[in-house]
Amino acid sequence: MPVDRPLKLGELLAETVRLYGERLWAAAGIGAFLAGAILLIGVVSHLLVAIFIVAPAVTVCWAVAARIALGDPAAEAWAQVGLRAPVLLPLTLIVSLPFVLGVVDVLILFFSVAWIAFVGLAIPIAMVERAPEGTSWFGQIGFALTRATDLARVEFLHVLGVSAALSVIYALFGPFLGALLTGFGDNGGLAARALSNGVLGPFFFLGLSLLYFEQRARALSSPQPKT
Repeated sequence: MPVDRPLKLGELLAETVRLYGERLWAAAGIGAFLAGAILLIGVVSHLLVAIFIVAPAVTVCWAVAARIALGDPAAEAWAQVGLRAPVLLPLTLIVSLPFVLGVVDVLILFFSVAWIAFVGLAIPIAMVERAPEGTSWFGQIGFALTRATDLARVEFLHVLGVSAALSVIYALFGPFLGALLTGFGDNGGLAARALSNGVLGPFFFLGLSLLYFEQRARALSSPQPKT
């Protein structure tokens, strides 16, 4: 079941671990997709091409994770991504691409994390919520982004803190796990990086997806302004 109440950082991380364990095979699909993207990057060996491979992969993994957190079977989660591809594609340029650029350049990583904290919830919103009946394709994108910023502003420092914590966990444990896997079973450096991303990636995206449900619950429990 999705998170239905506000959580502290430690609680949200614990809930992410629980969800990962309960939906291990579904999470493995996310990890396999992300690992495949990393291996593809190793083949092309061009920074610009790599960025345009990773950015859509981030969107797809996050979108699938949102549906898995909602409770969908894995096959249904992937099918829902296909149905929502027209909206997810522009969100890739708006949300995922700036984040990937930050990962490439550590100097702007903080701004990238702040950006996904502010607009990143648009991806799970596009996967879970429906725009008003009759909304155009462009309007659906605007709905997801507006709704994302509205949810982020409910407690932006909390969203920023969780996004930063998940990013730090990914950034710190990824190279460590990759180094361990390099010497295990004669894995090469690229294979080890792919495996480490395949393991840690689902945790990162499931955590961001649970953050959406948690922030939505936080918004519902917040006092409504008087009119």
